[in-house]
Amino acid sequence: MTPANPNIQINMSVLPQEPITQISSEQLDRIVRTLATSMVERDSLQEILDAMVNAVLVISRDAKILRVNQAAGDLLGYARQRLPGMAVERILVEGKLLSESCMTEVAHQGAIRNLETWLLGVSGEKIPVLISISALRAPNGSLDGYVCAALDISEHIRLREALRSSMENFQAIVEKSVDGILILSEENRVAYLNRSAIILLGRSEDEMLGLPFGFPMVSGDVTEVDIIRKGGDVGVAEMRAVETQWRGGNALLVALRDVTENVRLRDQLRQLSMEDELTGLNNRRGFFLLAGQELRILERSNAKLVLFFIDLDGMKPINDLLGHKFGDQALVETSAILRRAFRKSDILARLGGDEFLALTFQLGDDSPVSNILTRLNRETAHNNARPGRLFQLSLSIGFVEVSRQQTYNLEELILEADAAMYRNKMEKRQAVKGTTAP
Repeated sequence: MTPANPNIQINMSVLPQEPITQISSEQLDRIVRTLATSMVERDSLQEILDAMVNAVLVISRDAKILRVNQAAGDLLGYARQRLPGMAVERILVEGKLLSESCMTEVAHQGAIRNLETWLLGVSGEKIPVLISISALRAPNGSLDGYVCAALDISEHIRLREALRSSMENFQAIVEKSVDGILILSEENRVAYLNRSAIILLGRSEDEMLGLPFGFPMVSGDVTEVDIIRKGGDVGVAEMRAVETQWRGGNALLVALRDVTENVRLRDQLRQLSMEDELTGLNNRRGFFLLAGQELRILERSNAKLVLFFIDLDGMKPINDLLGHKFGDQALVETSAILRRAFRKSDILARLGGDEFLALTFQLGDDSPVSNILTRLNRETAHNNARPGRLFQLSLSIGFVEVSRQQTYNLEELILEADAAMYRNKMEKRQAVKGTTAP
């Protein structure tokens, strides 16, 4: 666009196109200079104003609107032609904006910059704006009126309120969090801690603020740390940290979760783990867990289940004559025999003492019981044939077979297999007596 006066250089971006939070002094001065220069060019003045992206109002000394640009009409919801001649107080929420004292201040200082206030729209709605007022002077220096530049800050206000609400909500969440929350400065000193952190650490806020944090922190790490509280009580916390900003500087946000009870339970579960420590087989708990799963599978298949109860004969004499070290060796060797005799898919366990369990599935003639018994006897014989042995192993074996059509209970099956094992033990003793009778 070319102005009527070729000496007037019009900047089509008097104010930035992007939303801003302030109208700079330089921007307002450029508007005033443009308008002051253009007063002699009345035909081009409206064109200049409409080229400006912010609302601009030219106001007389007696507070009447002389001219506005299209942006002002759009902001206030008026047709642009309706605003000239209107008393400026009709669009003001706060009368002091163009009061006598306010205008005197403008006249003396030249401008009022970036005042946050409201204007009234055509329907009476309050429009938040950032407004700057500058004195408009004639060439002889006398006051000729005022130029008001207004920036709609509705979105800025909305975002500011949303931010404030978010910060309030965040603070409420942090303060009510069951996790201990701390902010650590760049020097790794405590700059903030919430109520849960005070309780978890067992120290007051005054005692903690400014103290060096006792643990090295790396953003993203999760670790467990022991916490020694003021009274000497020891707890365990899961600790994690993320990078954040705190009062203009880099910081770490540290979250502490009290896992003292979880660690205690974990240790108990470790002691009650599924594995027998000596033999490496399942223990009673592990066997019942795995066998229960297999029994549920049996309900949906045509397989046959066989439960073996195996007892190591002569365990007491081994312990009494050779010592518990050899008794433990006998148990380990027995577990090795079971591993070689049964399949990897079968469930093996040391029930306790010198008693073992084995659970296997039979599909048709797949690995029938007789084959398993043969392998058990063969592996036991191979074990006993090794040179330099101080004791021999002997196994008494009982078993019970169950199909899908039968009702069963694992405890009852174990009792039945135990009874069968005992009969086998008695039969072997009778056989020994028969061979040694006169």
